[in-house]
Amino acid sequence: MALLAAVPVPLVALGTAGPAQAQRRVVGGNAASTVDHPWIVALASRQQFGNGRSGQFCGGALVGPTKVVTAAHCFYDEAKGRVERPGLKVIVGRDDMRGTSGREVPVQSVWIHPDYSFAANMDDVAVLTLAESQGSRPVVELVGQGETGPYAAGTRAQVYGWGDTTGRGDYSPVLRGVDVSVVPDQTCAHAYPGGQDGTFDARGMVCAGEEKGGKDACQGDSGGPLVVGGRLVGLVSWGTGCAEAAHPGVYTRVSSVADAVRSVL
Repeated sequence: MALLAAVPVPLVALGTAGPAQAQRRVVGGNAASTVDHPWIVALASRQQFGNGRSGQFCGGALVGPTKVVTAAHCFYDEAKGRVERPGLKVIVGRDDMRGTSGREVPVQSVWIHPDYSFAANMDDVAVLTLAESQGSRPVVELVGQGETGPYAAGTRAQVYGWGDTTGRGDYSPVLRGVDVSVVPDQTCAHAYPGGQDGTFDARGMVCAGEEKGGKDACQGDSGGPLVVGGRLVGLVSWGTGCAEAAHPGVYTRVSSVADAVRSVL
C-alpha cells in the first residue's frame, strides 16, 4: 500500500529536486493550467526537497482566501509519524514548477483531522492556513456532508497534480490533469480487501480510475483535488502502484469530512 505524498527516501536516487517517495501522480493525462483552474495549488518545502521543482511535494485546493485543503498524510512519515515541513509554502498560480510565476505563500498553521489514522488512511484531510490572503482569487466549493450523488459509479471526474507520470519516479514539472471514472465501492473493496495492499473503507474513501488502467494519480499528487461538476469531492490519498487495472486510486471522500473541514475554515 502506497501513500501518495513525497517523502524523501535516501535509497531512491531521485535527487533533492523532487519528492523521492510521493504516493500518486497523474498518469495518462494532459497538461492543465492554473489559469483555467486557479484554485489548484502546490505544497512546497525548498529546504526539504530542493529548488529544482520549487520544492513541490503534494497538491492541494484553495477553498477560501487563506485556506487550503490537502491530505493529512502529506505531513506524516512511515518511520517517524508526523513530521515538520521546514519552510512550508503553498504555491499559487504556477503551472511549471521550474519557473517563478505566481506566488509562494508561507503557511501559518496546519490542521490535521483529529480522527486521522495514518495506518488505516481514514479521515486523510488537512487544512492549511495561509499567512497572506489570496483576496478574490477563485476558490473551489466543497461537496456537502453526506452527499452521495457525485459518488455514483461511472461518474466522470478530474484529478490534477504534478506527480509521477509513469510510476517510475518521472515527476512532471508542469501541472497535469486526467479524466477518470468513479469506481463502484464493491469493486474497490475487492481490489483492497486488507493486508499489504491496504483496506478500502467506503465510509471515508472513494476510488476512481479506468477498468483497463492507464489513468490515475501517482506519487507526488497526494492531497491534490478530485473534482466532479466543479466541486471538490476527493483528495488523492493512496493506492497500489499507479494506473494499474486491478488497483484504482483511492481518494479521501470529502463528503465524509466536509463538516469537520468547514469548522476550521
